Amino acid sequence: MQVTDGGSPYGGGIDPIRSQMQVVESYSDLGWATWHDAISAALECYRAKRIGILASWESLGTASGVKMFEDLGAEVVTSVGFSCANSQHIAHVPDWAKEKAVLELLATADNRLDAIVQCGTNMSMSTVSERLEPITGIPILGINAVTFWYALRENGFLGPLNGGGRLLREH
Repeated sequence: MQVTDGGSPYGGGIDPIRSQMQVVESYSDLGWATWHDAISAALECYRAKRIGILASWESLGTASGVKMFEDLGAEVVTSVGFSCANSQHIAHVPDWAKEKAVLELLATADNRLDAIVQCGTNMSMSTVSERLEPITGIPILGINAVTFWYALRENGFLGPLNGGGRLLREH
């Protein structure tokens, strides 16, 4: 596990991501639930500005993620990257390691976070969010659950869902 002070695997920030999605969307009559729009909406639900990032990437990828969140208007106070070599490694990061990172490195009194955002779609965070949100009092926004929530809301489903964290139950 590595603690870093910046970044994302998208070194250019949010603009190149949005540009690519506009190309994809131009070929379809369907709406798209992109993770960057989803996380923006989720952070707005909590009026979260000061965030910590939990990522599966190495320091360069995590630094790129930090830039992307800063482009979205967040202040990234701290970040933790697991430096996974590939998607299979990402999928096998144990919950105890994610919990330790959240409790000992991110959700500290000194950081004063409004939210924790987990990045890396192969790293599930739902169980950890359910277990730690009541303990930390901080929303823990796993990217898969947030994108699912956003897609449902964008398509008219507004009911609560259990098992994915506060966001799915409350918003």
